[in-house]
Amino acid sequence: MEKDNKMPRGFYVEKGSFFVHAAIVVLTVAMAIRLLGSIALFNDGFALATQVLLPLICAVLFIIFVLLFGRLALWSTILPVLGGAAFFILSSTNGDDRLGMVVCIVLAFVAAFIYTATLSGMIRTKWLLVIAFAGIIAYQIVMRAIPAFGNTGTPVSFAEGMDILSSIGMILAMLCFSLAIKRAKSAKQEPELPKIKDPKPVLPKSEETAEETLPDAGECGAQTGSVPEEETTEDTTDISDEPAEEPTQEEEQKTEV
Repeated sequence: MEKDNKMPRGFYVEKGSFFVHAAIVVLTVAMAIRLLGSIALFNDGFALATQVLLPLICAVLFIIFVLLFGRLALWSTILPVLGGAAFFILSSTNGDDRLGMVVCIVLAFVAAFIYTATLSGMIRTKWLLVIAFAGIIAYQIVMRAIPAFGNTGTPVSFAEGMDILSSIGMILAMLCFSLAIKRAKSAKQEPELPKIKDPKPVLPKSEETAEETLPDAGECGAQTGSVPEEETTEDTTDISDEPAEEPTQEEEQKTEV
């Protein structure tokens, strides 16, 4: 469960994908056909190893790697695919058609290179891989299947017919698998926020009106002003300097008594 929660990198496949299931089923059927048609090869050790055991081991490893590492390490399937390419190169040397042998070898190398380059990140799209496997299937059908099964004069042998069907089935499985490949989305960088200047303080209307009504200190000084000294100085004239009032007649009579 913890592995499923991890984010994949590069290319990956989902185990529940229809094309993944189709690829596994077609590849399994192709291996069963190969085993059925290769009974006569059990007496030849080299043919048994290159025509039966090699593709069978590669198919089993491919299915295991897809189911276990298809989401987090799809590049691990490169090894069995390279083994499958080696199988097609070796099987092409068994025929007498030199031109067909060269074409099969070139196609096997091209498919192996594109598959390796795609899953290693050198090629950033899966569609080149889809085109490569589709082209190989078209070649197998046109150049091998139709001439072999359409020749009524010399019917194809059971072993050769099973070999052709098995080869087409293997490549068809790879075509289905290439359609199931997805590319992980890279994490988007968070957009940079625009730089905002420091906000200017805005005073409420009540404070603005209060400031407008209050006069400045200079204006207050100009309006009130300083009182002239002449007006503010108090009369400090000594009372003793004033002449004494003359006593009245009543006061003189009292003093005589």
